[in-house]
Amino acid sequence: MKKLLILLTFVPIAAGWLINLTIGIPLIGLFMFYLLPFAVLFFWFWLGEQFAQTDWGFLPSVIIGSATGVISLVLYIWQFLFKTEETRNLFIAGLSQMYSASIPGYLFGWLARMFESQPHYIGRTSFLALLVIAVIVMMVIFVCGYINGKKAR
Repeated sequence: MKKLLILLTFVPIAAGWLINLTIGIPLIGLFMFYLLPFAVLFFWFWLGEQFAQTDWGFLPSVIIGSATGVISLVLYIWQFLFKTEETRNLFIAGLSQMYSASIPGYLFGWLARMFESQPHYIGRTSFLALLVIAVIVMMVIFVCGYINGKKAR
């Protein structure tokens, strides 16, 4: 059961990949872009409830549940802030953005733009802020699911 729960923490990355894969397909891409992130949020809440049913404590559950997001954030920082365009690994750079693609970015994009120095500009700072926001939102939803799972128990 625990191994399955750990594997399920990769669902946001798979969902982000699916959204990016289908975004160019008329109607299907639009459907995936707007609805799949909400499905991921509900799934993440459910996953938090499932972690509450294990014998892991609160902190280990939150760390394990948030690990894919934190690893994505670290990979993004490594690839986009510490590497040049010539030395950047495109696979790792793309993979690091899949986690944030699985949340409704159209709801949180305005928060990310607040970190840019120029108005009406979306750059590296905005993308980094969106990834941090994604990790925080998913962590909050996971914790809410965990608490709800403990109450139901």
